[in-house]
Amino acid sequence: MSPKLIVVVGATGTQGGSVVDTFLKDPEWKVRGLTRNTSSASAEKLRTRGVEVVSANLGDPSSLVAAFAGADAIFSVTDFWGAFLDPANSSKPAPGQALVEWVYEYELQQGKNVLDAASQIPDLQRLVFSSLAHVSKWSRGKYTHVYHYDSKAMAVEYGRAAHPELWKKTSIIQLGYYLTNFLRMPQLVQITKDKEGVYNLASRLNPKTKLPMIATDEDTGLFVKALVDTEPGKNLITYREWMSLEEFIKVWSKVLGVKAKNVPFPDDFAWEGTPIELKRAIIEILAFCDEFGYQARDDPSVNHPKDLGIELKLGTVEEWIKKQDWSRFL
Repeated sequence: MSPKLIVVVGATGTQGGSVVDTFLKDPEWKVRGLTRNTSSASAEKLRTRGVEVVSANLGDPSSLVAAFAGADAIFSVTDFWGAFLDPANSSKPAPGQALVEWVYEYELQQGKNVLDAASQIPDLQRLVFSSLAHVSKWSRGKYTHVYHYDSKAMAVEYGRAAHPELWKKTSIIQLGYYLTNFLRMPQLVQITKDKEGVYNLASRLNPKTKLPMIATDEDTGLFVKALVDTEPGKNLITYREWMSLEEFIKVWSKVLGVKAKNVPFPDDFAWEGTPIELKRAIIEILAFCDEFGYQARDDPSVNHPKDLGIELKLGTVEEWIKKQDWSRFL
């Protein structure tokens, strides 16, 4: 029996790369990775590992149809902030249109293109579509500037309405709070040391608000594999531990052997270099998490990993902390 084929959109990225890693370990599957630049170093690295590397453009539906041909499963992810930060897109908004609004429409169209193309693959068994909570909907119009969530959620709405047959084969994966944010996003969590030698972790988030903590590069592929192996129709929020900032600080301080505490986010935080749209999105998404839950707790369709009925061999947050280089903070 010949191996089944999974096609991975964004195979050189964090989410897609994790999916590639997981499926390469299973001899029942072969992997086709999609990328815009098949001659890049990262694409060549995929080839050396046995991945079939194919060029495709999320803005070109015909290229997606060709790239998806023969797929038993497809994993799809889109990248809002990559498009927002690309200088080539700065001149593309219409007169009077903000760049963030243009990128919202751009990413939404990419999601629609994936869904349109996937609907044309007759033998497709499963589409796993990476999305996020519909913030403007579940906040009932209170938070309307978290465009990078809503663009993905609106693509889901489109797919459900436009392609009912495809939707019978589809599951949604919502990636939780990236643990790497602690290392790379001081706009979300700022780590400093005070004169008493205590490490202060500052965030606008209520320290008791629970977050779905995930090691994206290690965990995404395991969750996608579980969604491929189970019945479709899931809307899965993914995480290795459901944990508050207060709980994270306790584990972090124990692993590193330091004293640490939560403190309010400084009013004088230097936002230099942070686009105003990103600042607004950060403030609103953290407020949304506090008020409505990261996963939109009012959304009755949300599933948790325990609902899959599959034992997933995930690491712990403590194990992730131990593997990281915290030297620039310590």
